[in-house]
Amino acid sequence: MSGPAGQPSWRIEVLLTGSMRGASSVLISNGRLHIVVDTGLPHEESVLVGALERQELKPSDVQIVVNTHFHVDHVLNNRIFTKSLIYAPQESYDWAKRLYADLRVEGDWEKLVLRYYPEVMDDEKALSYMSALRRFALRWWDEQRLGSRAQFRWLESQPLPDGMEAVITSGHVPGHASLLISNGHERVVVAGDALLSRAHDQRVLTMIPVNKKLYGRDRERILSLGGRIVPGHDAEFQNPDAPAKTAEPA
Repeated sequence: MSGPAGQPSWRIEVLLTGSMRGASSVLISNGRLHIVVDTGLPHEESVLVGALERQELKPSDVQIVVNTHFHVDHVLNNRIFTKSLIYAPQESYDWAKRLYADLRVEGDWEKLVLRYYPEVMDDEKALSYMSALRRFALRWWDEQRLGSRAQFRWLESQPLPDGMEAVITSGHVPGHASLLISNGHERVVVAGDALLSRAHDQRVLTMIPVNKKLYGRDRERILSLGGRIVPGHDAEFQNPDAPAKTAEPA
């Protein structure tokens, strides 16, 4: 299928709706190529498989998985997509592996976490908040659930299929990627955690931004694009504040 000027016509369906505790998962399909963006937490595996079944698909029918970044709530069902290539930012992959290793260092993790979240000390409540999130992360983090290293293709050097683009939005974590998809008549933005929610970021249980100022700029950039927007932790919405566009921003 194709849209105007031969552009691929992608259909975008939300498989898992983002929430305060869980991340969005999205299916992008043109009838022949099926792509899943972000795969959720282990306890959501059956829900994700059921959502695919409602689209008359199995995990083995999915040719590509895209990970926006490597926080645990976005990647831990990669393992069910054994036949898929996994497109992801290598910067985020390497950063997250180091982070989760250092979070396991009892006694020193509070000092080590400053390597990754240097703004923790700017908020007196942030360290206690990070402590709770550390327990959550260490409960779930399992590299075996990420898929095999041979499946990975790095977004820094590998382009996505025609009609979609990965845009680096690094305020949340280094290397974070948001996706811009043109389906021929509108733009769809799969924001990942560059846009946690439409209006209530403070309610989302996730790590603080690596760079709060840059995160704010990333958020405004996403909201300026127009079209359908799928946040990382909220229901999708049509952006009323900017016109939908099919051309990429300069």
